[in-house]
Amino acid sequence: MRLAFWVGLFTIFSVSVLWAGDLNGLNQATGVNQTLEEGFGARHSGMGLTFAGFQSDANAAVNAPAAMNDIDDLTFSTSHTEKFGDAKFDDFTIIIPFEGRGSLGLGLSRYGISGIELRPENSSHLQSQAPEVFSIADYQVVGSFSRSWGALDAGFDFNLLYRHLDQDGIGMRGDGMVQYTWSDKWRVGALLKGLLPSSASWESGYMEYEPTDLLLAFGGRFPTPYFYGSLQVATQTEGLFQNQAKSGRQVQGASVFKNPLDLLAQSNLGLEYLFDFGLSLRVGVHELVAAKDFSSTATFGIGYNWGKIVGIDYSFTPHPDLLSTHRISIQFTPAFPKFDGRNFRGKSHSQNQSLEKAPPPSPAAPSSTPIQAAPQIEAAKPGPEIDKTPSSGEKEILEKEDEAP
Repeated sequence: MRLAFWVGLFTIFSVSVLWAGDLNGLNQATGVNQTLEEGFGARHSGMGLTFAGFQSDANAAVNAPAAMNDIDDLTFSTSHTEKFGDAKFDDFTIIIPFEGRGSLGLGLSRYGISGIELRPENSSHLQSQAPEVFSIADYQVVGSFSRSWGALDAGFDFNLLYRHLDQDGIGMRGDGMVQYTWSDKWRVGALLKGLLPSSASWESGYMEYEPTDLLLAFGGRFPTPYFYGSLQVATQTEGLFQNQAKSGRQVQGASVFKNPLDLLAQSNLGLEYLFDFGLSLRVGVHELVAAKDFSSTATFGIGYNWGKIVGIDYSFTPHPDLLSTHRISIQFTPAFPKFDGRNFRGKSHSQNQSLEKAPPPSPAAPSSTPIQAAPQIEAAKPGPEIDKTPSSGEKEILEKEDEAP
């Protein structure tokens, strides 16, 4: 109920912001802040996805807020990305499971290019080094919350945005996500990007926003004991409503109402095989139907987890025209002494269930040590009857005692 209240409040606020912005010249744009388009971590990058499927690290705090309840323990994740050779993307996330049905997530990221040469028009082109260098970057701070009601999960995140170019700009965005899981095997989800629409305000007074869009996802995982592991398959669509280009290889895109096949062609598909001893192998496709060969749209990944405490993941994403993208991420799930930190949420679930099912204690609880019954003693058998009538001599003695003064 509380989550529904806040989601409704943010929706009303976002609509009012857009209405007021239209009156004051708020302009529609795409890519208000590039950190919103990257996704955190190397695991899902290796699968060609961002929020679909089942989660296994703290990056769910940003990628899939409704799926944070997949994580049972206090978990940290950090990653470094080198994209197209020069662009660097760094992020850090944490998930705090504060109860059996809820989680809190926090995230921070920077996406930018440093050391760009600045050569004024009047400078000499024969100089080997530029007179000045500068940097451009996008920054993001994220807070997220999730809550579950049985098989239904809902989550929301709020993003504070900052962009540093030739002038600075600040903005915000809020996303909402719901998912449903049945049989602990199948999952369907929806991500509303821009429940509170992306907006940015620049020093010059120019204001822009990115409209709301809806993405769908499907996933399933299948145990394969014969191969000592399990297989996960997931797919997600691009935005269903907006008409901007949804392909990274060509200027192509349409809403689901105009060209459903075109939207399906730009959807992503990912596979992950997780071995029981901790090794993970991943492969994904950025676009199911691409303009060029498969090698330019596929992504690849590998990971390993030591004792469910420390994990490392790597992904490789080629590009048909630019340099490839490399990501590496590290996950840490500490087990603090006396904190009971392993499978925190699972233990709280089992404790709650045992308390709910246990009968109320009786006023006088019996001792746990069994008490042996005392041996029964047979009653003594009656002997022969004794004649208690006094004899003649005894009668004379008794009479004399009575006569004595």
